[in-house]
Amino acid sequence: MASLTEKNTSAQETSDALLANLAQVLAHRLRGLITSIEGFTDLLADTLATPEQRELALRVFESTASIERILSELQWYSRPLELMPGRRPLRTLLQELLVMLEENEAARVALDLRLSGRYQVRADPMLLRQALFMLLKNALEATRPTSIVQLRVLNEPRSIRFEVWNEGWMPPEVAEQIFVPFFTTKAQNLGIGLPIARRIAEAHGGTVYLATNDPEEGICVAMILPQADGADYNGISKVVDLA
Repeated sequence: MASLTEKNTSAQETSDALLANLAQVLAHRLRGLITSIEGFTDLLADTLATPEQRELALRVFESTASIERILSELQWYSRPLELMPGRRPLRTLLQELLVMLEENEAARVALDLRLSGRYQVRADPMLLRQALFMLLKNALEATRPTSIVQLRVLNEPRSIRFEVWNEGWMPPEVAEQIFVPFFTTKAQNLGIGLPIARRIAEAHGGTVYLATNDPEEGICVAMILPQADGADYNGISKVVDLA
């Protein structure tokens, strides 16, 4: 007879599967509509005579670009995670991460590498980069445009710790829900960035959690990934080389 914990786990897995399927259907259907809107707006823009009218057309393009970003997050949330591990120096991975951010946002990210020696984690470089991207985007959206977000990388006895720090503080009722899919306090945010980051970390045997939420210290969301120890897990034999 299944225990209460097993039933809860099964119900959660079923709920997650339904949400993922819904997200996939929405992303597919809406992307076609957005393509049509962009095409018709492009044709309309060629007929507009005044700068004011062309400015309005530009606003339509900006709105569709925002929807495209939301659809990309939906696709990330709905797709199954297939790990494709490989070697990638940490500094290269972080440089790629900054390229993924818009120029102004990348300038607001301060890197603090506290690794001593050579360390390796068993990870898919693309997924690891995407998880860090989600954590940084969440922090950047939660702070003022002039504030700096800090990404710290530290080695621990058996793991590598990534910390994303930003100013501010969350009320307890908000803090306890930040990893709930589609929970958000921002109208322009879909609320799946942190759940995606946690899902990626857990697929690698790690986790993501709220490490600090203090009015004076700020907010820290940490991602922990196990260091490679020479043994396989989940059939993964290659590593990301944090050199």
